[in-house]
Amino acid sequence: MDEQIPQWAIELIKQVERLNEKIPTHIDWVERNIKDHEMRIRNLERRMWIIAGASGVIGAIVASVWPALQ
Repeated sequence: MDEQIPQWAIELIKQVERLNEKIPTHIDWVERNIKDHEMRIRNLERRMWIIAGASGVIGAIVASVWPALQ
C-alpha cells in the first residue's frame, strides 16, 4: 500500500522547516536586545539614584545654611 502525502502537507512541512532554520537567528537577536535594554535601564537607574542623592545633599546643605541667612 503506497500512501502519498498530499501536496499541501508537503508544502506545510517545508514552511515549518524554513521557520525552524530561522529560530536560532531570532533567539540571538532577542537575547542581544534584552541585554541592551537591561543595560540601558540599569544606566538610567544609576543616574536616577545619583540625582536623588545629590538633591538630598543639596537639600541638607540649604536647610543647614538657610537659618544663618535669615
